[in-house]
Amino acid sequence: MKKFISPLIVFAGAFTATLLFQKYTFAWQEYEGLFLWSADYFSSMFQKPWPVSGIIGDWLTQFFRFGVYAPLTVGLGVMLAFILVRSILGRFSLGHDVFPAIASCGFWLFVAFAPTAKRGVAAILIIFGIWILSRLLPSRQNRNRGWIFTLAITAGTFLFLFLSTDISEREANAELCTATAMADWDRVLTVATPEACEKDRSMMPFAFLALGEKGQLGNRLFNYPVQSQRDFDMSGIEDSYPTLFFKGCLYQALSCPNESMHNFFQLATLQEHGQSFLVIRHLIADCFLNGDYDLVKKYCSVLSRSTLHSQYVKYFLGLTEKGTPHAPDSVTFRKTVPLISQDPLYNLFLFEGTGMHSVSSMDRLLCTLLIQRQPERFRDLFMSVKHMYPIIPRYYEEALVIAGGADNLISTSTSKRYSDLQWDPDTYWFYYMSGN
Repeated sequence: MKKFISPLIVFAGAFTATLLFQKYTFAWQEYEGLFLWSADYFSSMFQKPWPVSGIIGDWLTQFFRFGVYAPLTVGLGVMLAFILVRSILGRFSLGHDVFPAIASCGFWLFVAFAPTAKRGVAAILIIFGIWILSRLLPSRQNRNRGWIFTLAITAGTFLFLFLSTDISEREANAELCTATAMADWDRVLTVATPEACEKDRSMMPFAFLALGEKGQLGNRLFNYPVQSQRDFDMSGIEDSYPTLFFKGCLYQALSCPNESMHNFFQLATLQEHGQSFLVIRHLIADCFLNGDYDLVKKYCSVLSRSTLHSQYVKYFLGLTEKGTPHAPDSVTFRKTVPLISQDPLYNLFLFEGTGMHSVSSMDRLLCTLLIQRQPERFRDLFMSVKHMYPIIPRYYEEALVIAGGADNLISTSTSKRYSDLQWDPDTYWFYYMSGN
């Protein structure tokens, strides 16, 4: 029974570390991955290097979105690497467990830092090939021992991953992205705290998106270290993977499915397969919101060729049966539809002008004016939509005091309190708004 102790030790270490430190990292691999039981998929895979490893890796990655599957897969892979290496070395009378422990923990680190499952699968297949060749050598008597060394090496690897800033940063970013994709705004704010955004400013637009969807933007905007509109909505940044993902989720939240689809289509071109489960799922949702049921059925047909989306496909096909599709727009009408620009503020005014009213959209519009240091313009707009705010948010009150002319909305005590602080450089909001 002693020969099972070391393999179980490395399994337990890899399983626990993946569950605690990389749960969302591997879940995000599923979002970015793709596996389809279709001729086109397999044909495309065999046009790439290491096709078998890629196919097996994609198949395994499908399960990573669900809880314990990724930690279990990594743990079993590390344990299998240990057993294979120990068996190979046993043919050379190297029966001490310290060598396979080093090899399996090295494989564990290789998998932990790999962007996809493909590399780990390729490594296992290579080790397995060497193991088959080792069967040609004569069998030798070996006494497997050294589980204490295995425990020490496993503990050291566990500690290394725990202390790795690269691992923790990747996990935080993956958790932020998965929460945004699922519209889990509470979890977004748990990750993108003001302190975290101070260290990684790229988190801030996601935090503001979550605050807007929770109706807290006007009360918490300047709790975050926002310095420019770029921190708020990624404006002025060249399109990249993060910006396209953010804009896709932003416009979906603002009920603008056409622009959401546009950004997700562009995002797909940057992904390994030119498509992904993330993009297909969002396209299905956006097409449904757009009333384009034919496209919903088309994308559902594609997604039905994966292994684990039967309930998702069934749900949306059921919605199309109960709903009423939107009739195709005429060419004449499409000619009159205004185009989205690269200016988020213009786009928000455009939404309002075309009847796309929502509190979250108006909050983003008002907060954009605050960030641009336009309190007077903010005041004029707010006065026209004040009926939307039975209770005036904190930073809107402060801006109204600065801009003036809104005394009937703010109590005397509130106005006096803000006026006393207006030029205090230690009060970030007023210091910022004053232009100093």
